[in-house]
Amino acid sequence: MHRRKRSGEQMGKLSAMNLRKDFVVAGYVVKDGKVLLVDHKKLGKWLPIGGHIKPKETPDQAMVREAKEEAGLDVEIISERYPDDDPDVEMLSRPDHVQLERIDEEHQHIDFVYVCKVRGEEKGHKGSEECRWFSKEELEANPKVPNNVKFFAKKAIDKVEGLVS
Repeated sequence: MHRRKRSGEQMGKLSAMNLRKDFVVAGYVVKDGKVLLVDHKKLGKWLPIGGHIKPKETPDQAMVREAKEEAGLDVEIISERYPDDDPDVEMLSRPDHVQLERIDEEHQHIDFVYVCKVRGEEKGHKGSEECRWFSKEELEANPKVPNNVKFFAKKAIDKVEGLVS
């Protein structure tokens, strides 16, 4: 069987085959109508909390761990989980979306992005970066929040607030 080669444009604007790709998680954590973002000093942007998935953990476990490490928060991932009755299968939380990010010319992240809500009380910030809660209005007013982060942060607030009402 002859396979036709796909151009980079057909595969997506960033999907080059020869680049190193790491699997990571990010979470839009929502509480009281606000979303938590981290001031990423190296990039000069406010971004959702997150980080690399360790070799022996699932994306769900990585998201919960990153929220605890970066912000001192216990979180619950807000996601539809399908029932499973097979002892050999565990259904994981479905990400809100998955994105491919260019880190540098040789490195990309495949990012499983979740919406989360805080469980229990805040235990205090533990990470090396500054964390801050943003309302929808504060997101719009801050030039250090990228447009895609503004969009998904407001969507996350709406999703979690819709569960409350």
